[in-house]
Formats: sequence, C-alpha cells, structure tokens
Amino acid sequence: MNANLTFPTIFGVKAEDRSRQLVGAVVGLALGLLYSAVSGWINSILLWGVPLRLDVFGIILNTLSTGVGGAAAGYITAWPQSSFKGVLAGAGAIALFGVVKAFVVQSSIGTFGLTLILVTIFLPSVALSLPITVVLRFAVNKYQEALGYSGSARAARLTRLFGGVIILGILVGTFSQMTPTELKALREVNALVQAGLQGDLPASLQTIDHFAQRATGRYTLARSIDVSTDRSIAGSLAVETIKVLVQFESGLRFQCLVGSTLARPLCSES
Repeated sequence: MNANLTFPTIFGVKAEDRSRQLVGAVVGLALGLLYSAVSGWINSILLWGVPLRLDVFGIILNTLSTGVGGAAAGYITAWPQSSFKGVLAGAGAIALFGVVKAFVVQSSIGTFGLTLILVTIFLPSVALSLPITVVLRFAVNKYQEALGYSGSARAARLTRLFGGVIILGILVGTFSQMTPTELKALREVNALVQAGLQGDLPASLQTIDHFAQRATGRYTLARSIDVSTDRSIAGSLAVETIKVLVQFESGLRFQCLVGSTLARPLCSES
C-alpha cells in the first residue's frame, strides 16, 4: 500500500532532498568499506594457514579512505533530483579526484602535461566511474521508492535493498583475489618451508646455505609475477613465473620461482 509522504523544508533544503543525499552517502560508504575490506583480506582468508605478508595498517587506511571516498561519491550522485545529472556528477567527481591526485604527484608538469592528464586520466575515469554511480543512484532511487510503502512492505523492500548493497560490496571485493596459479604457488612454497623446518630439507631448499640453522623465528611469504618469453625460440609464448619471497625474523631472505615449465621450485637467496 502506497503512502503519501510530505517532507518539510529545513534550512532551505527539502527534507526529501536531504534524505536522498544522506542515503547516497550511506550506500557509498557501505560499498566502499565492504569492497576495500574484502579486497584487502580475501587472499589471507583463501590462504588460511599460510603466513602471507600483509600491510595491516595499509589495509585499514585504504579501507577508511575508500569508505570516505564512496560516501562523498554517493552524496554527490544523490545531490540532484535528476538521476541522469546525479550519475554524471558523481562520475565526474570520482574522475576529478583521480586527476587531482595525479597532478599532486606530478606537480612540476606544465600546460601540456595538464592537458595530457585531462585526456588520459579524466575522461577515461569518467567513463569507468559511470557503472559505480549508476549503482549508487539506482540504490538511492529504490530507497525513495520503498518510502512510498508502509509497514511490512516498506521493511521488506529496504531489507532487500541494503542486503543487496552488502552482497554487492563483498562480491566486487572478491575480484581482488589472487589467481589459482598464484594461490597454488604460495601453498607449494609454504609446504617446502614447513618440510625444511621439520628437518626434511627439500631439494629446492638445498641451495640455501645452512637453512636449518638460519631459518628461525616466524616467516612470511609474498609474491610477484614475472612474464617472460624465450626469444631464442621462434614463436615462443610468454611464460608466467611466480616469484615467492620468503623472509624469516632471523634475517634470512630467499626467493623461489614457481612455474608450469619448471620441474620444481627454484630457490635462491635474495
């Protein structure tokens, strides 16, 4: 059953407009926080039991900054009554933030550099940001639509709306997970290290001088990807090799190369 709502004007701004803008900020905040938190922790969850190297402070800072940025984008997207104008304004604001950030990093650029940033960053960023602001404005419009109902009908619509926002934020965050090949490489190197610590030194670790004596304390793993081509072979395809960095508290550091073309991981001190 639809409910006819009237909104008072507060400090020159209609309560309806203020409600719409605040909802946009809340939706943007929720999406930003969920996306950033999940993307920051997803790999450590998938690699449960593997001591993956994490920048916890960086993850927390990035989560908070992304949440604030999402709230600002949501507020701007919901500001105009027109959905079309809101979507464009929000996308423009996100792109402008990227341009300002790039300009601050390259503060010594001249007019040509500024034009280059405008063309290469701002315009593509607007296009890439449109799906984000479309989702934000869609959620805001659905919220306003739900307010046209009362009782259980309104509660059901609001539950579906915010439940969908939560699911979307988590789902998009999972896209930041490592590839199956990367996950496998980290697990494989961790298994090698564990075997070495238990006294059964694998062949891959026999190249590390005095591993048993030097590998003490906790250790962490990190990975980087290297794609190379054997130019000595005509028509050779690019081969992806994953480099897993191992660091112990004792100061021992080494790296292991893992790849489908290697018989076993190749480890050497770094």
